[in-house]
Amino acid sequence: MHHIEQHGEPDNNREEVLKLEQAVQNGQLPEWDALVRLPESVLFRSPLLLRAGAVRLMLEGRLREARRWAQEAVKAFALMADHREMLSMIGLLSLIHVRIGDFSDNEAMLMHLDAEVRRDPDRCGGYVWWALARGKCWTRTTAFLAPRLIDDDFARAADRFREDGDAVGFAYVLLDRWMYDPAGMKKCEWAGRIAELGRWAALRPECAAVHDALTSESGDGLPARYAYMMDSLWSDTDAGVGWPEGELRYDVEVQMFACRLNVARRLAEGERTDAAMALRQLELLHEEMSTPRTLAWVAEYKGKLGFAVVQASVPRTIEPADAPAEERGNRMRIQLMSGIRIFLPDGTSLQPKWRRRKSRELFVYLLLQQDYRALRNQVLDHLFGEADSSRVANHLYVSLHELRSALAGIGFEDAIEVRSGLVGFRESVVDMVDVEQYVTQSRVGDQLWASDRDAAVVLYLDAVRKYGLLGADMPASDWLERWRMQLLERQTVMLRRLAEYYIELSEDSHAEQWLTAWIDLRPDQEEAYQAMIRFWKERGRHAEAVGWYKRLERVFREEFGVEPLEETKRLVWEN
Repeated sequence: MHHIEQHGEPDNNREEVLKLEQAVQNGQLPEWDALVRLPESVLFRSPLLLRAGAVRLMLEGRLREARRWAQEAVKAFALMADHREMLSMIGLLSLIHVRIGDFSDNEAMLMHLDAEVRRDPDRCGGYVWWALARGKCWTRTTAFLAPRLIDDDFARAADRFREDGDAVGFAYVLLDRWMYDPAGMKKCEWAGRIAELGRWAALRPECAAVHDALTSESGDGLPARYAYMMDSLWSDTDAGVGWPEGELRYDVEVQMFACRLNVARRLAEGERTDAAMALRQLELLHEEMSTPRTLAWVAEYKGKLGFAVVQASVPRTIEPADAPAEERGNRMRIQLMSGIRIFLPDGTSLQPKWRRRKSRELFVYLLLQQDYRALRNQVLDHLFGEADSSRVANHLYVSLHELRSALAGIGFEDAIEVRSGLVGFRESVVDMVDVEQYVTQSRVGDQLWASDRDAAVVLYLDAVRKYGLLGADMPASDWLERWRMQLLERQTVMLRRLAEYYIELSEDSHAEQWLTAWIDLRPDQEEAYQAMIRFWKERGRHAEAVGWYKRLERVFREEFGVEPLEETKRLVWEN
């Protein structure tokens, strides 16, 4: 048992704790009343009960309390040197932060979790994979999370919960995956997991309500958060379901479900203007956190309102309809990949005069941040290092002055502002940034890949052609290198999927094109050569397969000083 016993603890409390801990280890979730009956001094010495309480609170949507319990659970497992459970609780804590869109502390947690799953994926529990799956739905995480399929992370989470015998975790990650994208749940592997949940439901009451929700779309018996979301889907004309109350108001995904309900009701009442305003609120939330479900909602209601439907939510790449033409004509369109270039919407090229390297670096850094703004302390840390604080602040002041002067020289007076601890561009200055457009198309393509590959490929084809080295004419720096690596990984994933897509269609010329592009981009990835060798072997073209192996052998020896893997050699020479 995980209980940390102390002398003087009453026997009745000890027995109750052991009983509840045994239930948790059996994959059950104790009732909230049973937990809070225990004195806090007793309860907070049991890591298992802290975990159970945090999960219970999160499912109910009581996120502030859940955060406190999860923080205590992290500390308790750390004291016991239980690294796997401590990491799992960091995942749970991160998932709670993701729900409310709080990234002030969560960015570091998500980066840590992402590093752990790359280093030792088998050691990471269900909450780690669940947090990463949900974290990737947010636009702002693109710069630092590896571009794996969100569906794969959900699947890893479900499988870990099942292996650990965590019935509650298994049930609710399935329900959360359905909330994310109901169409994807029709795939055979997810249908199989739902069937397995049905078998668990016969023995475990806590799974029965979730299984009913997934099979008959009923919200009966679900915790408050999921009950509200489920009820909102079937209450377009039922006034009994209103706006979320209490802490559910701060849950971003719950807000999106409430916005959809509001759009549907306003349309049903014939209030098209109010419906359009409600839809705009949904769009703004969708630009921050997008899922295939919300993407479909935006497209559906734009169609019903007669608006132009856009395939993907691409912030600032489309001129707002309510912006005057002269205002739209005076915004910057900025290229950061393959060299820095600035244009007006009419194609006029602008050439600012950069007096200092840091002012141009600050320009690029801000354009890569959410809303083109960053915390002042974050800018100081990433761009100016750990020098004396007064000197660093002075360097930032000088760089801001030089950046303002450079932009004023091309017609953008007062383009940069410093307010409430934030440094960034004023609104209505930036029209489009190529990196933002590239990343958004790639992200939405990733979300669609599992359920609609044709639509995903349309986005990928547009995105891959935009790719180039970020800040190609800038000196190296840690923050820039991190961004470059993330974009490189994103491009690699898209090229591999394009090759896979055209191989499945038997369009060999296109398949070869994208396999070659993958190898050209990543000559260090033996997996790319293996895919090309396999491609030619399956077509009976042994000479071409051998030719690509010889190229791999030469590149690895000359550039990396290593030999290809034995499995690659076998792939070439064995039938």
